[in-house]
Amino acid sequence: MASTPGNAEARSQVLPTTSTQETKELDLAKDRLLAKELDLAKDRLLALPQEESEEYTGSRELVLRENVSLDAYLKYRERDPDLSVLIYLDNGTIKAYELPTFPHSRASATIKVSMGAWNRADLAYGDDATLILGANSSKEPDSWVRPKYRIRPGPGAPAANNLGAAYPTMIIEVGHSQSLLDLHRKVALYFSPRTTIQIVLLVKIFKPKGNYTITLIAAKYVRTSQTPLIPEQVISFGTATPHQSTINYITNTMGVPQNRFIGFGRRDPVTGNNYPACNMANIGIYIMNIPANELFDGNSTVRPFTQAINQGFNLDLYEIQEAILDEFNI
Repeated sequence: MASTPGNAEARSQVLPTTSTQETKELDLAKDRLLAKELDLAKDRLLALPQEESEEYTGSRELVLRENVSLDAYLKYRERDPDLSVLIYLDNGTIKAYELPTFPHSRASATIKVSMGAWNRADLAYGDDATLILGANSSKEPDSWVRPKYRIRPGPGAPAANNLGAAYPTMIIEVGHSQSLLDLHRKVALYFSPRTTIQIVLLVKIFKPKGNYTITLIAAKYVRTSQTPLIPEQVISFGTATPHQSTINYITNTMGVPQNRFIGFGRRDPVTGNNYPACNMANIGIYIMNIPANELFDGNSTVRPFTQAINQGFNLDLYEIQEAILDEFNI
């Protein structure tokens, strides 16, 4: 059953917060109340897939703390990097948003491994790095990609972390507990003026249906696009048709044109025919290209590009579907 706006509002307010002055002086690493709130957030997020269907398009994030400084958050993450709940700092507010489930981690790992098979000589890959995304914002992406020899920012220039690392050129985010809305909103953080991130790839995993089918959505955002906060491409690559509320959210709220939202359960706007099922490898419409210019942004060490690099990386979404279905045992 779809949740009402009131339920969504209650969810975001379910956990207590501290006052501004109290939080400014707070040593988050020693805060026992925060530890208890993380446990509550875990229980709440665990329950979400069971109580809400794919009709739900609101926010599922839980507010843990408000008025937290970037410095306090970075110190907390450095001291306690392994949490049972994924959290991030959004303009001074710590939010819990996701659980590190097997379907969630398997999807991001499959993308990373697939890209590594294509090119690990020129590209570096990683997980869960704490990135500074703004004056008071920080997040750990599921996976990241950047050229191996990407030039570090000069003294005084914005860096990805306190060690002066260069920003990744590509971010991979997978949503299982979190909603499509929450995933979409995070793109603005990654593309903030501070960062040099060029590509964000999102994968949304919906709740499996009673007939052992599942809706899966992939969306690719590119900073150099005229509309970087609107995906250049959205592909339905699951075994179930997206719910109408999901379709409405993608086309109306996210602003994705009909011809950029393709895949299973969709019709070709030119021919009027249904797109084929994503049931085998190498089906053209289920190949999502990761463009080379943005992926290797700022790295002169591999120019001129070889023909293989110049074509970019072609991600076969069928591989991602197979990995997710395997984790759900469907």
